[in-house]
Amino acid sequence: KSYDTSTPVSRNATIYCSTEILSLDWECKSDRLLLIGTSDGCIKAWNVDAKRVVCDLNTTEAFPTVLDIKCSPVEPIFVSAAASGGAGSNYIDNLGFASLTVWNMKTWKAMTVLPLGEDPPAITSLCFNHNGKILAASAVDGMIHMFDMSAGLQITGWPAHDSSISSILFGPDETSIFSLGSDGKIFEWSLQNQGQILWSRDSSRYI
Repeated sequence: KSYDTSTPVSRNATIYCSTEILSLDWECKSDRLLLIGTSDGCIKAWNVDAKRVVCDLNTTEAFPTVLDIKCSPVEPIFVSAAASGGAGSNYIDNLGFASLTVWNMKTWKAMTVLPLGEDPPAITSLCFNHNGKILAASAVDGMIHMFDMSAGLQITGWPAHDSSISSILFGPDETSIFSLGSDGKIFEWSLQNQGQILWSRDSSRYI
């Protein structure tokens, strides 16, 4: 559902999908497009003014689960984190392997796939820095990966949690990055001294 923030609890529109929605993100420049990622590999672009889906994209059959979507704050691109699905006994194992695809929002076509190595664990959360040059990605194995978007390459990465990472976010001055583990542990990591913890909190009692 889409709500109008100018009035309290005023519903603007209802968007219907035939399958489970796993990820959402607004196009940063105009805030007129909402990107929707689903469990069957579909990425929909919903236009606020037209109140309808204006584009339907599909990930490859090998990676049908769109776990996260993030739009660049500067360029007309977005990145999707899709998972292959597995045959494990729990949710994390069932996610399978990861694929990170960069999409062009003018042509609505895939541009490139960011390198993650062989059989990489599923990516759970994405975050761009303020100028869109750096993309951070967190994974179910507790790793944080950092990508140079100009080169399309991974520039660094480190083990951040003993559990899956649920969410990551750059700090306000972008000299650090915050990560939230599925075990409820929150860390602030220095981006100037890789692997250094600047702050931590255990919020597991709230889970």
